[in-house]
Amino acid sequence: MNITKKTKAAAVTTAANTDAPVRLLSKGEVLDRVGVSYPCLWSWMREEKFPRSRKLGGKAAWIESEVEAWINALPVRRLKGDEEAA
Repeated sequence: MNITKKTKAAAVTTAANTDAPVRLLSKGEVLDRVGVSYPCLWSWMREEKFPRSRKLGGKAAWIESEVEAWINALPVRRLKGDEEAA
C-alpha cells in the first residue's frame, strides 16, 4: 500500500485500482463538510446513518468518496413555490 501524506489527509493507492487513489479525510475536514459536532457524527456512525471512520495511525480518517456519496444522497430542500410531489 502506497501512502502519501498530504496536509490533513492521505492518498492511498488501492491494490484493486492503482489508477484512482483513494483520498482520506481527517476528522476536521469531515466536520467542516458535514457541519455537525463530533458527538453528533459519532452517534450517526453508531446508528449506521453515516460512513464509519478508518484507523490511520491512531487517528480517525474517512474515505472521501463515501462522505461525498452520503452528502449527495441527502434530500434536496424544497423551496417555497415548488410544486407538490404527486
